[in-house]
Amino acid sequence: MTLWIGAAVAAGVWLLLLFSMAMATKTPDVKPGPATGALGEESPALVDLITGGWRLTGEAASATVLDLAAKGALAIEEVGPEFSLVRLRREPGDLKPYEKLVYDHVRSLAVDGVVATGALAEGSRDIGRWRKSFRKKVIVEARALGLSRMRWSKAQAALLWVTAAGVAVMVGIAAEASGFAADTPDSEGSPGVAAGFFCLLLLGGLMSRLNGERGTKLGAETAGRWLGVQKHLADTGRFGEQPAASVTIWGRHLAYAAALGLAPRAVTSLPITTTADANRAWSDYGGMWHPVQVRYRSRRFWGRKPLTLIGHGLLAGMMIGVWVFIGLGFATAYDLWPQALLVPTPLLIAGTIAAIPIAFTIIDYSGNTVIEGQIVRLRVFGESSGDSPSNPSYYCAIDEGRSREVDAFGLSAEHYGPLSEGDRVRAVAGRKLGWIRNIEVLERARPRGTTYDDTGEHKIDAPEHLGEVKVIPGRTRNEDTEDEGGVRPADLVTPADIKQALGLDVGPAEAYTDTPVLPAVVRIRSIRYRTATGTTVDVHAGTGRRSRTLMVLPSALSRAQGRQIKGLGINAMLHPGIVSVVTDQGTFMIHVTSASGPPSSDKMMDLAHTAAERMSRLPQGRR
Repeated sequence: MTLWIGAAVAAGVWLLLLFSMAMATKTPDVKPGPATGALGEESPALVDLITGGWRLTGEAASATVLDLAAKGALAIEEVGPEFSLVRLRREPGDLKPYEKLVYDHVRSLAVDGVVATGALAEGSRDIGRWRKSFRKKVIVEARALGLSRMRWSKAQAALLWVTAAGVAVMVGIAAEASGFAADTPDSEGSPGVAAGFFCLLLLGGLMSRLNGERGTKLGAETAGRWLGVQKHLADTGRFGEQPAASVTIWGRHLAYAAALGLAPRAVTSLPITTTADANRAWSDYGGMWHPVQVRYRSRRFWGRKPLTLIGHGLLAGMMIGVWVFIGLGFATAYDLWPQALLVPTPLLIAGTIAAIPIAFTIIDYSGNTVIEGQIVRLRVFGESSGDSPSNPSYYCAIDEGRSREVDAFGLSAEHYGPLSEGDRVRAVAGRKLGWIRNIEVLERARPRGTTYDDTGEHKIDAPEHLGEVKVIPGRTRNEDTEDEGGVRPADLVTPADIKQALGLDVGPAEAYTDTPVLPAVVRIRSIRYRTATGTTVDVHAGTGRRSRTLMVLPSALSRAQGRQIKGLGINAMLHPGIVSVVTDQGTFMIHVTSASGPPSSDKMMDLAHTAAERMSRLPQGRR
């Protein structure tokens, strides 16, 4: 009990330290200025940042689209109820970096210079990276104007992480002494390590709630002036009811109203930072943009392989037949049903239900139904969980240009892999069972992704919250191109290694943009490989004793018990889809995430052996 009291006191002191630092680094108080209709020089995106507590919201990008329209770079035309078009006007040469990012995305989607406003959510962007790039570009300008600065210093972040680690150690010692885990011969690992690790995650989560950017005195004064503009716009205009196309009337006032949260209708109609809806797509098949409603029927009796559906039909027929038999048994006992029909009736009902998928299979395979059109949605349903992977279902919705409502058909993973939304295809499918037997790409989709001309903004130190502050100067988790110091994950695992060991065709190494697996102080570098079907292979690596913290992550990520592997490095653990290895040179972890479940243990070990051998052969300067 004494140990737990000490841990509780340490946690309280840490919370007090966090609160004190949060108060010391908060933005100066923002006092709303008098109502005014005079617009300043700051862009709508900057206004969104400084009036939103120095957190950029999703309204900033939509407000930027409206601002580009107000300045003549774009035109927004209303052609029907809740249906508008964005038209490219000219190639502006004086756009700010974040404005150019928005303009380039609109241009990548436009057909003959036109795109529907609802289609702005379409495209093959990495939406997370797009948002981060947009945010950093806005922050670069805010700092250049003296409106913003980074809230936390490296020393403050280091102090909080070190003291948080101390609290976690105390919690771990208390948990170990209390014997939280059952002491069984099969138990692996330490309850203290697990408790300490989860305590550190909890404290890190609290740190992630604190904004990483704060306003300067000038920024607070500017924000106050714009709050006065907000009051004026709220009192004098009905911007909440205005569509995006009304920018031709209201001009930049509508853009600023959107940035200040006063034009929800216009913002909603410009979903540039919104992930594309699985049930509603936009198609340009036929030359004109139009919405398409995508239906996903019951996955038990639609969109599966015919043999699977026949099995489902037999099972459903048997179960329903049993319940009918039980019900008729009671009815027969009370002379409500003839005894002679007690058995034949359930058999007839069960047989009829079981025969339906068989009949549909015969109908589908008796003729070739050809579907030709444009792919508007590709989706995978079903995810793996631990070492009990589910059976994923792959769906493809094709717009034939004949209806505004289409069914998503099922297809195999092999057919699904090479496809992209926007491809024009010819498919042979059955309309009774919804299964695509063969699909051929007639014309590849035009590139819909935005090019990331970051012009240096990606290098700035602009963490979104305290937990992302880099404690070690001059290092980032994804600096895989540096030649000095550390170990580069791309040197340990290559696309050819993944193909040979796992049988996966992956693209080149990408920056790992998810939440960092460990605090910056641990100095872990991470990369991600990705297949066309969405399978990812993440490789994390580091040097020194701190990098061994990677060994405690697999249990939390897989939520399954791992097993120790002998003969591989100093220590090696294998979990479903994850392998982590400690060597004399450092530590690495390989994490495979796939809708079809984790790879086999043998395949994971083959890849781990290759990575371990590579690490042992790296030049001294790269370890």
